[in-house]
Amino acid sequence: MSARVAPVLAVAVLLVCASIGGVAQQRGQTGVSSQVNAPPTDTYVVEQGDRCQQIEPLSTGETVESFYDYRNHETHSNDTDRMYSSYGTQDLQEDNTSLLFLHEGTDGLSLVTVNDRVDGDTTGGIATFEFVGVPHESAWAVQDDNYTGETNMAEWYGGDGWLGASLIWAEGRTDGGAINGGLNGPFSLTVQPAFNDDAEFADADELYDPDFHDGGEIEDWVVLSGDADDPDRATLPSLDEPVTIRTGTCDGPSVTYERHGNTSGPDTEGDGITATIDGASEGDTVYLQPTAGTTDGVRFDGIEATGLDTDSTIRFESNQPDGLPESPDDVQSLGHLSVTSDDELGEVSGTVTFSVDADLLNERGIEPDELALYERGGDGWAESETTVRDATGDSYEFSASVSSLGGFTVAPQQPSTITESPMPGFGPVVALSVIVALIGAAAIRTRRRE
Repeated sequence: MSARVAPVLAVAVLLVCASIGGVAQQRGQTGVSSQVNAPPTDTYVVEQGDRCQQIEPLSTGETVESFYDYRNHETHSNDTDRMYSSYGTQDLQEDNTSLLFLHEGTDGLSLVTVNDRVDGDTTGGIATFEFVGVPHESAWAVQDDNYTGETNMAEWYGGDGWLGASLIWAEGRTDGGAINGGLNGPFSLTVQPAFNDDAEFADADELYDPDFHDGGEIEDWVVLSGDADDPDRATLPSLDEPVTIRTGTCDGPSVTYERHGNTSGPDTEGDGITATIDGASEGDTVYLQPTAGTTDGVRFDGIEATGLDTDSTIRFESNQPDGLPESPDDVQSLGHLSVTSDDELGEVSGTVTFSVDADLLNERGIEPDELALYERGGDGWAESETTVRDATGDSYEFSASVSSLGGFTVAPQQPSTITESPMPGFGPVVALSVIVALIGAAAIRTRRRE
């Protein structure tokens, strides 16, 4: 290449790079995010009313199912003690006491509850628990009394954003369970209790034997923390008030979840879940667990909100948000989440995480980096900056930066027209043509001078 042609070629290449850079800036909204700014996930607190205490999981080298060691006629032979109870937690159990603790094992973090003591001096009992604000991956890993037989009166149920159980147990036995899944990252969930006469099975004449528990009562609700062989024990002040377990520290704001309308039991799923935030300051990042959304293939996983007022109440429902069109202009929505509040939320911003099934994207012919989250923008939808966080064979995980909590939808990015470019009038095709023309002109000029 002649010395005269080289500078011309260099200029042309710069023009092309600038032009392509302009396109990248127009469509470069999505990419791969290395990490979402999340609350600490390696410390845990338990809150009830104004009381907050730091706790540590009980750590063992086994799964929570193995640790709990539930035994009945279906799980163990008749030459083994199998009194429909937890045998792995015998050293922790107390008469007329309900235990609550985190377990860290080979299957990750689990939330465990055990009521009464096997072979103890108890006369049975009844209780109902609802765990509200659970991650969508959460499920019952242990169900103390989940067998085939007329004496099994436990009921296990759940809905969008919550799990529940109604339990009744006989004298000298335990009842309880363990929730596993989704607890290895940031979370905040609330246990809504109903012991004794407040439980779903109180005065339930339709049961196999309403006197099965022989009038026994839970007298204490105890949180365990620390060494699995000799944990610290803290008695909660109330059997009636909800308890929240979350990642973080007691210096952070508290969050309490409940189902809409204080509904309870297996027959009333409610319309959604409500998060009540207390003690938030301007700089606090509050982790919120939304409902899943309107579409099975699109799931709203979590919201990290900053700028909430000291006291705020936020409702999540898997509906299309009121007052907004079904889809943004020129694209079709894949799923919605309704977020409402009676409070003035002020200048709230944050990060929304969501996941989308790969099959749904393939069915719609959408590439992952073409997808975006939209938030409420006046009477319409405003596209939010969205990034691809992770990918598995089954789904893609996304995060999006938002400036409000007014409802969300997931849809393809809106078709864009390049209106600005570092070199106006130069697109990639035009710029490539420029290269050819400039090189050709330089070559001709060089030959003539030679």
